[in-house]
Amino acid sequence: MKNFILSFQIGLVFVGSIVGAGLSSGRELTQFFAIYGYKSFFGLFICALLYVIVGKMIIFLSIKYKVKSYGEFINLVCPKPIAIFTNIILTLFLLCSTSIILAGSGSVIKQYFGIDKIFGIALMIVISVIFLLRETKGIFEVNNVTVPILIIIMVSIFIGYGMNNQDQMNFEYIVSLPYHKKSYLISSFVYAGFNIISIVGILVPLASEIQSNKLLLRGVVIGSIILTIISIIIVFLMMVNPTYAIKYEIPILAVAQRIAPWLQVALLFMIWLEMFSSQISNIYGLTKTLETKFNISYRHGVFLSIVLALPLSSVGFTNLVDMLYPLYGVLSLAFVICVITFYTKQKVSLTKVYN
Repeated sequence: MKNFILSFQIGLVFVGSIVGAGLSSGRELTQFFAIYGYKSFFGLFICALLYVIVGKMIIFLSIKYKVKSYGEFINLVCPKPIAIFTNIILTLFLLCSTSIILAGSGSVIKQYFGIDKIFGIALMIVISVIFLLRETKGIFEVNNVTVPILIIIMVSIFIGYGMNNQDQMNFEYIVSLPYHKKSYLISSFVYAGFNIISIVGILVPLASEIQSNKLLLRGVVIGSIILTIISIIIVFLMMVNPTYAIKYEIPILAVAQRIAPWLQVALLFMIWLEMFSSQISNIYGLTKTLETKFNISYRHGVFLSIVLALPLSSVGFTNLVDMLYPLYGVLSLAFVICVITFYTKQKVSLTKVYN
């Protein structure tokens, strides 16, 4: 039971590392999946499969070669020129993701409370620092709370929407919805690559500490299932409300408002919490690399990461999501290919993969 609880907690960390400002708001999944209509759901299942397959490879290689940060892992699996480029890209990605979440926090506070964005950004920074200084223990504490809240609220929204719109809750209606693009496979691989490169910063340090392929892989499987269910709910809500992504920076809030005012408040709180959990993971990954590569203390690395990311948050949440997410998704595919190639070359027997 103790091992299952640890695996479940790892799964929650996996979800919390991915579900940030873009996904929980509805914008990210609209951009990558909802535009493909009902075929979007096939794409989400492909992503889940890739998370497990590549996650297994990352875990095994991290433990076998005793790497402690994403920088060391990239140097291990990629040829030197690609490793240098990928390290730069991933560092920029984590900085930009941190900036996106800071901007998203400001947008959430402003959209609902009408308070200046700077207060939302400042609140996110202060609470992030408090938990980051607790290191791995803080990572687990945050996700043990935030991800279950996410699950409860998203399921509540789905049930509430279904009760108010029963005519839309059938397969025929979903298939009949118009879509703007047909080829969902490319988008699925790009999105999966984008999320895989998001989690490598947290998965490698966890593998270094826990040292159990079986527990970690089980956690990735649990996390992938939870993430896929949540994504299906959000994609469905964005498909049946296609204008919301155009009208609102946080379109999922508009869906909740149609159901019940209290649910909108709960969703607002949930979105902020998920931004927070993703923020923690991003900065943790950056800080661990600064610690191993430049011998910067963990505490100093936390503050340095935030200071470097803060200027980009002024660009705006929508602009950052729309411009940066697709770009980094495409670039991350090179890293995924390197992981698969390196792992394949090891010719590892499946009987030795698990402890």
